Amino acid sequence: MKIIFMGTPYLAAAALDSLIHSRHEVLAVVTQPDKASGRGMKTTFSPVKQMALDNGLPVLQPVSIRNGDAEDEIRALNADLFVVAAFSQILPEWFLEIPPKGCINIHPSMLPKYRGASPLRGPILNGDPTFGVTIMKMAKELDAGDILLQKEFPMGDKETIDTLTPKAAKIGGEMLIEVIDGIEEGTIHPVPQNDEESSYIKQLKKEDGRINFKDPAELIERQIRACAPWPSAFTKLGGKTFKIWDADVKDLPEGAELTGVSGTVVFVNKKSLYVECGAQCLSLNEVQLEGKKRMTIEEFLRGRKIEKGFVFGE
Repeated sequence: MKIIFMGTPYLAAAALDSLIHSRHEVLAVVTQPDKASGRGMKTTFSPVKQMALDNGLPVLQPVSIRNGDAEDEIRALNADLFVVAAFSQILPEWFLEIPPKGCINIHPSMLPKYRGASPLRGPILNGDPTFGVTIMKMAKELDAGDILLQKEFPMGDKETIDTLTPKAAKIGGEMLIEVIDGIEEGTIHPVPQNDEESSYIKQLKKEDGRINFKDPAELIERQIRACAPWPSAFTKLGGKTFKIWDADVKDLPEGAELTGVSGTVVFVNKKSLYVECGAQCLSLNEVQLEGKKRMTIEEFLRGRKIEKGFVFGE
């Protein structure tokens, strides 16, 4: 089958790699325009563009997929099928009507659960025991198309976006080929989503990383994992941003007492530090003070004295 692939980040690159190594033909790759980043504002290619160039595939990078030139170029390729994975632009209705075999999308959630821009964060934030990947037929409504294939997998105890993304990417790439083969052979049977069971996960903003120690420790621990690597979970220490990269939920240590003030250090020694939360305590494992590198709590406590009774966030 002749395919146009659209995507930008690592999650999409894994799917493109699966397509390149399949019996199907990738006519062209559409990805976001190059961006300058870093201190030197160096222009970098998206993972999808780099993979396309490495494999000699034509690359289209329209500022907006809605402009006329992009439409003309895409129509001229006469693809059988469009595959979309984390493209990061809203696709116009005309786009969905071009390919005779339709447009399909890889969505890393068990749709209709966690529609929206940050689906992998959903199961982490909510403490779900599983995560999933769905291949769906694209529709005008966001993430509301018919399900073509869906698979569910167990969540690890300490999953973060960094650990979950490569898992979902690999699974999605494998499922993609299974679906495309099925479309070609006529063995795929679309199943409508139940909109009444739908939920949405919003795109995270920087402020979503701010820790409220009045929340239960269990919720904060999930927030820490869901916000890594960006925007990261943070509080304040001496007026500076203090990021918490890893922590565990703990009961109050023997001999320690609650103060009734969330964010208070209720236990500290050379190797550990416990913070009082709305319920239970948070034992900090890996932290980073503004202007410093990430370090274990033991390393941090060797360089900075934090006494029992100190209150984070003030």
